[in-house]
Amino acid sequence: MKTVRWTVLTLAGALLIAACSTPIPRVRTTGSLRVQSVQPDVTAGCRVRAGDWMALKGNAFGTADDWANGPNRVLFPPEPGLQPAAVELTRPADPATLMFQVPAGAVSGTLRLHVEGVGDAEIEVDVAEGAGANQAVPGCVLPAPPER
Repeated sequence: MKTVRWTVLTLAGALLIAACSTPIPRVRTTGSLRVQSVQPDVTAGCRVRAGDWMALKGNAFGTADDWANGPNRVLFPPEPGLQPAAVELTRPADPATLMFQVPAGAVSGTLRLHVEGVGDAEIEVDVAEGAGANQAVPGCVLPAPPER
């Protein structure tokens, strides 16, 4: 009986540890939109500051015209949302790459991405106050600004 009880307790403990150590998803998508990576990797704890560039790689982010003049948008918290000063679709496919700057006044919370006809994404971001890049977390590399 002791062996059965010990086995059940060990199994329950292992399941509890696995459940608690599973990372909380920091990127949620709807529709056919898929985000393959975020740079800097805010999903791994990297922080961004106002003026920093961020890059998303995914399956489809629409067209450059949709970002310049259309319904596509990136909104940083707080609600109802701050739009980045600059948004550029730097690569349309294989994978699609979207770059944007963190706007002044952005705070930590949920960044919302809308790509008309494709889907939406929500990405949890940690925004640090002050100017300049935050390289305190190893592996947190900011993307180079797009060439103009």
